[in-house]
Amino acid sequence: MTKELQITPNISKEIQLQLMNGKPLTTICQDKALPSLSRLYKEIQNNKVFAQEIMDARRVGCQGYLDKMITELDTADSKNIMVLREKLHHYRWLASKLIAVYGERKEVAVDQRIEISWNAAEDKSYENDARNVTNSGSTQEANTIERTS
Repeated sequence: MTKELQITPNISKEIQLQLMNGKPLTTICQDKALPSLSRLYKEIQNNKVFAQEIMDARRVGCQGYLDKMITELDTADSKNIMVLREKLHHYRWLASKLIAVYGERKEVAVDQRIEISWNAAEDKSYENDARNVTNSGSTQEANTIERTS
């Protein structure tokens, strides 16, 4: 049975609060009192305000993950260091995607407008000259201009 609960402001705030505490959305939606994950995704797709609220809550929750990293590093021992390393790597990756401050790439806005203009007063008598370079073997012959008029 799927949970087709309406997403009320109270339910929305509860979901956001749990996200801010670092709880994954998949775990939050397992609660029987809250809508299913597919229902939330439909609401995110249809309601841009709700989608932004969820994204903001996830960003705050990501800061919680970074704080959790410090605590886990303080209590690390040789038995769980490899698992801890993988978790920390994932938290750093997540932070780089959700929080712009921790991103690996900085965007720089560059205006690459190029303006080309011609001066109409220049002598352009050479434009209609044809060069015959078919049988030339030297650069001197290639650079000789034959007039076709």
